[in-house]
Amino acid sequence: MSRSESVARMAGRCMMGKIRQARAPRNCSEVRRSRESGPPSLLRVCFISPLGYGLYHPESGVPFGGAEVQTFLTAGALAKDAGFHASVLVTAEREPVVEQLGALTLIIRRGRGRLAERQGLRALGGYWSSFREMWRLFQQINADVYVHAGSGAEVGAYALICRLLHRQFVFVVASNADLDNRYGLTGGSLRQLYPLGVRLADRIVCRTEDQRALLRRRFGRVGLLIRCAHSIPMESDEDRKTILWVGRIHRVKQPLLFLDLADRCPELCFTMVGMRDPLQSDLWDSVQARIRKMQHVAFHSNLPFAGMNELFKSAALVVNTSQYEGFPNTYVQAAAHGVPIVSLSVDPDRVIAEQGLGRCVAGNFEHLVGAVRRLADDDALRADCGRRARLYASEHHSLEAAVSRWKAELLALSGHSRRAPLGEAA
Repeated sequence: MSRSESVARMAGRCMMGKIRQARAPRNCSEVRRSRESGPPSLLRVCFISPLGYGLYHPESGVPFGGAEVQTFLTAGALAKDAGFHASVLVTAEREPVVEQLGALTLIIRRGRGRLAERQGLRALGGYWSSFREMWRLFQQINADVYVHAGSGAEVGAYALICRLLHRQFVFVVASNADLDNRYGLTGGSLRQLYPLGVRLADRIVCRTEDQRALLRRRFGRVGLLIRCAHSIPMESDEDRKTILWVGRIHRVKQPLLFLDLADRCPELCFTMVGMRDPLQSDLWDSVQARIRKMQHVAFHSNLPFAGMNELFKSAALVVNTSQYEGFPNTYVQAAAHGVPIVSLSVDPDRVIAEQGLGRCVAGNFEHLVGAVRRLADDDALRADCGRRARLYASEHHSLEAAVSRWKAELLALSGHSRRAPLGEAA
C-alpha cells in the first residue's frame, strides 16, 4: 500500500466522507424558517436522496431509481401528517434553492460530481471540504432524524455528522448488494466509512426478511422490516396485452436479455421503459440500436413516475431480468395492478414462488422464455396469478400501512434523541 493510500485510509477512519461536492442553498435561512414554522412538537425528518431530483421535477428528465421512488412516496405521505415536518435533500445541476411542494420541503443543492474515483492524498482536500459542507447543511436543516438509502462511504459521513450533532440517523438497505460483503458496492480508499456508518446508524430499515438475515450475519445488527410500498389502485378492466420491462439501462438490470426474450417471442407485444444511466452510454446505444429493428417492441425513455400506472394497467405480464435487487418497485406496482411477475433470478423472500405471483426461473433463460409464453397463452392461469398478486400487495405492500410503520418508528426513535437547541449542536 502506498503512503498516499495509507493516509487516505487513516483519514477515512477518522471522519471524512465520500460525499458529492456541493454548495449549500444560498437561502438556507429558508430551510431553518420552514423548520421553525408550525407547532414546536413537530417531528422534523429529512430524507437524503441525492439522485431523486427527477421525481420532484419530472420535466427535467433526470433519471432516478427504486430507492428514490420509495423516498418520494414515503416523504410525501409523511408530510401530509400535521405531526411531522418532512423535507427531502436532493442534488441537481442548477442553482441551489429551497422549494415548498405542498407540505413537503425540497432542498436542492448543486452537485459537482463524485470524488469516489480519486485516490490517496489528491482526494483528501475534496473529501474534507465536502464533509464540512454537509455538516453546515445538516445544522441549517436542523432535522431531528435524517434518513438515507443505499450503500456508500457517505453513509459513514452522515452517521458521524448526526452523532456529533446529537441527531438520529436511519440507514435504509436499498439492495441485497448493500449487504453482500463488508463494503457493499462502495469502492475507493475511504470505503471503510460504509461499515462504520452501518454500525453507527441508530436504526436500520430492511425491505425483506432476506436482508434482515444478511444484516445480522454481516454486521450483527437487527433490522426493522418496512416493506417497499405503493398505493393500491382500484381494479381495472383494461385490456392487457403487453409484456412490460421497467428499469435503468444498466448492466446489472440486463436489458438486452429482455430484448432477447422479445426476439424469441415475435408473436407477443413488448414494452420497455428505460432510464438512461450516464455511466452506461454504450449499453444505452446497444439497446436503442436493437429496438429500432424490432417492430413488436415499444420503448419509452425516462418516463415520469406519474405515467407508470397506465403502463402497468395495460400489462399482461411484468418481466425482471436483473442479476440482483432489493425488493423491486416494479414487483409492488405489478402486484398492486394484478399483473403476474416473471423473473429470471430475483425472488425476494421467495414471494413469487410461495405466494403464486408468477414464475421465477432461477437464472435459466430458456425457462424464462417458456414461462412467458405459457402465462401469455393461458388466460385462466394468468388471471389466477394476478388475483394472488393483488391480494398479496394489499396485505403486505400498501403505502398507508408502510407509512404508519415509519411514523411509529420515527416517533419511538425521536424519544431517545438528545436534541440540542439551534446554534448549540456541536
